[in-house]
Amino acid sequence: MRIRVLEKINAMGNPVILGLALVAGLGFILMMIALGIGVIQGSAANSNAIGLLFASGLALFILGLVGWFATARPDKHFDDINVPQYTGHHEEPHDDAAH
Repeated sequence: MRIRVLEKINAMGNPVILGLALVAGLGFILMMIALGIGVIQGSAANSNAIGLLFASGLALFILGLVGWFATARPDKHFDDINVPQYTGHHEEPHDDAAH
């Protein structure tokens, strides 16, 4: 049973990359919440609390983004869309007259 769970995790992708993406997403959400509170409350808002919430969100976002970039290495695993990927199927010409 345990081996099948590990196979599912590997089939879904690297869990470290998922975790780092979630950290970056949480940071983005915290920044948006801080900005929303500042807009809604206006001049009555506690600027220290909003600034701390925004700074912690920014730190989480940068931490997740840098960690994801270091782990996923998108600069090394670049997919060029101009080069077709071989799928293993033979390409046969399609005739409209056959249909």
